[in-house]
Amino acid sequence: MPAPKTTPAQAQDVVRPVLLRGGTALIYALISIFWIGADTKVLAYSTAAFLVLTGVFMWQYVTVDSAPEKSRGAYALGAGLMLIAGIATLFVSTPMWVGFMAAFGFLAGGIAELYVFITLRRQFPPFRNQLVTGVVSLVIAVAAVVGYQMDAHAMFGIIGGGAIVLAVFSLIAGFGHRHEMKASSAEADPEVDGPNDQPAEGSN
Repeated sequence: MPAPKTTPAQAQDVVRPVLLRGGTALIYALISIFWIGADTKVLAYSTAAFLVLTGVFMWQYVTVDSAPEKSRGAYALGAGLMLIAGIATLFVSTPMWVGFMAAFGFLAGGIAELYVFITLRRQFPPFRNQLVTGVVSLVIAVAAVVGYQMDAHAMFGIIGGGAIVLAVFSLIAGFGHRHEMKASSAEADPEVDGPNDQPAEGSN
C-alpha cells in the first residue's frame, strides 16, 4: 500500500512553523560557529531563546486545522516542556546546567516527535519528517549530558552541531511543502489559452 502524500491543505498549514523552526535553528547554529569568544551568559541566553522558539513553533505545527486531534496532547506536551526548559535556562549560571536544561528540552521534544511519527504519520503525512527531527533531538540530549563537564564554547558546539542538522532538514522540508502548494495551484489553474479554448472557426 503506497504511503499517503501530503495534501495541499496540510502543506499550507505547516509550511510556516516548519520554516520558522528551521530559521531559528540556523541562527543558533551560526551564532555557535562565529561567536568564538562566547561566554556562559551568551550560551545561556541563546540556548534559552532556541528552546523557547522551537517549543513555540512545535506548538504551532501541531495545532493547525489539518493535524489529527489526538496528536495534539503528546506533541504539545513535548513542545511545552521544551519551552519551560528554555525559560529555566535563563536562570542558570554554568555550562553544565545549560547542557542539562537543553538535554531535558530536546529529550521531551524528541520523544514527542518520535511518538507522532510512529503512531500518526499515515494519518498526517507531514509527521514523517519527525523521524529525523526526533532522532537528532535525542542525540543532542545525550551529547549535552555526556559533555556536561565541558566549557561554554564546547557546549555551544555540541548544541550548535545538532542545530545545523535541524536547520538543514527543517528548511528542506519547509521548501518542499512550498513546492507542494505551488504544484497544486498550477494543477488547479490550467492555462486559459489551451488547445481546447480556441474560438470556433468562423466566429467573430
